Amino acid sequence: MFGISDRLVLRTLDGAVDLLMEELRSLPSVHSIRQVSGVVVECTVDGWLGELAGCALYSTVAIALPGQSGLCGFLRPLERSSESGVLKTLGARIGFRVGVQDPAVRQGLIAAVEDQLGWVNRPGDWDVNLTCSTDGWIAEVGSLSWMRRFGQLERLPWSTTPLVAEVLVRLAKVRAGQRVVDPFCGTGTILLAVRRREPTLRVVGTDRDPRAIAIARRNAGQSIDLAQATADALPFPAGSVDRVITNLPFGKQVGSHRANRTLYPAVLSEIDRVLAADGRAVLLTEDKRLLRSAIEQQRALKVARHRLLRYNGATPTAHVLTRPHRRAP
Repeated sequence: MFGISDRLVLRTLDGAVDLLMEELRSLPSVHSIRQVSGVVVECTVDGWLGELAGCALYSTVAIALPGQSGLCGFLRPLERSSESGVLKTLGARIGFRVGVQDPAVRQGLIAAVEDQLGWVNRPGDWDVNLTCSTDGWIAEVGSLSWMRRFGQLERLPWSTTPLVAEVLVRLAKVRAGQRVVDPFCGTGTILLAVRRREPTLRVVGTDRDPRAIAIARRNAGQSIDLAQATADALPFPAGSVDRVITNLPFGKQVGSHRANRTLYPAVLSEIDRVLAADGRAVLLTEDKRLLRSAIEQQRALKVARHRLLRYNGATPTAHVLTRPHRRAP
């Protein structure tokens, strides 16, 4: 990756901004970090872009554009970035699109960018997307989108989104050499996030759906162990699992609230059986009252902390469970 100097805008998940900022502070090339909104963080990068590109807690990277300072002021950050910033990594003939509905605004910007920057209007195969978001005008950099950095995953409609998976893994506080299990692994999104976080972990996924297991195997290759099994009868000895990280059936696209009344207590009992004495489980669900009730009735595990997430119209909560005698660090 190239050495650059640029002021960038990163978009993440609602409920994950603090985790993103914490991770950015650990990168030597990133500084002047500022939260802009519930999903947006600004930062300055001075150094190798590879450090920022390796962070998996944001979905897009963009350059902020001052929309109120006239066309010259609007284009100046793009010129600077092409000389010494992230756009320098894209080469001379940058393809772009203007993602706004107003035809007059769109055509005016296309003409100005082509004339003053020499870029090529290429809406179907763009490097930079000039668009106006709720936080103002930005220039999204396609090569730094999540999928371009980490690869396209084969999914099912109810698959865990990559950013959600990354948040759950951070909450699990995984450590080198541990065994990590996802008992509702689906297409393997959480398992791959675990592997990215700590390559030395022993990662295992189970699911009752053979179609999901087949997709997870294609997504993960040979790097992750997969087995068809139900979450209330896991194929692991007692106390042999250090971390359980999973996206429980919400009872919407998969299962039902009625089925969860039986499923959640059974899954909690099985997690209690396989989890090590100092283990930790991170369970995500939108059927949160039912999960809380099941936890209170079981008493073998307790909620050490929880985190509300918002995405795609859903508002699930991630529950971090530990043994009652342990405090979450």
